Amino acid sequence: MVCALFAVSANAKFQFKSLDNNGGKTTIVIVDNNYKSSSETCCAKFNNDGKTYDAKSMVTTQEGKRMSITMTFKKMKVFNNTSVTLTLNGQQLNIPISLSDIANEVGRYKLLVP
Repeated sequence: MVCALFAVSANAKFQFKSLDNNGGKTTIVIVDNNYKSSSETCCAKFNNDGKTYDAKSMVTTQEGKRMSITMTFKKMKVFNNTSVTLTLNGQQLNIPISLSDIANEVGRYKLLVP
């Protein structure tokens, strides 16, 4: 389990920023452009093709009102029905990732459209 303490809005509004499959891993970045107070976030999971994968690492970066979370997972070759789940202040958040968001970044991999 990967956990981290950092500042984030109580009403966090994370959005997908990027996904890459370089270096033998899948790296996903999500952002919140308006965080305000400190909170505890942990337990990043990648939901993909009916399975759930625990994050191997999670790094947060804060710049002004913008917070970014970079998570790494085992390398994926298929992307279908994808989302990231985090626990923020004891509540689970689900950040959907649409296939159109990642299609250009992972074009050489198989994308399954539901």
